[in-house]
Amino acid sequence: MRQLLLCVMLFLAPAFGYPLLPPELFSPLIAQKLFATARLAQSVPGSYPQYTTRDTGEWLFFGADTWTSGFLPATFYALAERAALCPRSMHGTTREQWLDIARSSATGEIPLELHTSVGHDVGFLSFPFVDELTVYETMHTLTCTASLIPT
Repeated sequence: MRQLLLCVMLFLAPAFGYPLLPPELFSPLIAQKLFATARLAQSVPGSYPQYTTRDTGEWLFFGADTWTSGFLPATFYALAERAALCPRSMHGTTREQWLDIARSSATGEIPLELHTSVGHDVGFLSFPFVDELTVYETMHTLTCTASLIPT
């Protein structure tokens, strides 16, 4: 249903005076570069890229107990959704591949359930877990409903 809605919106946007979307929005380079970042991040377990150096563009990694650590896994979840909606823009990768990458990249954040030294913006840490709930929205609804039924 969402695919149909997206296609209709993209098709009708110019008719309602909205500009056409730039072709760069659907560039396969997006998936290609993030796939390379995912492979690089796997070589530094429990760490997350936060920003790049000015001179070489090399990623600088920080531990999971940093307020930005949820951004990369959440980006991978977004790419999983993009792969379902716009598969031709995904450089040959699939939704399932991006979900696997997202889930494995979020595991470094799991210990933060018990303790974190992040004193601000802690909601960003939860981004990948909220995204996981949207993947299994029906399952979550059933679980919550079942927990309300007295036994």
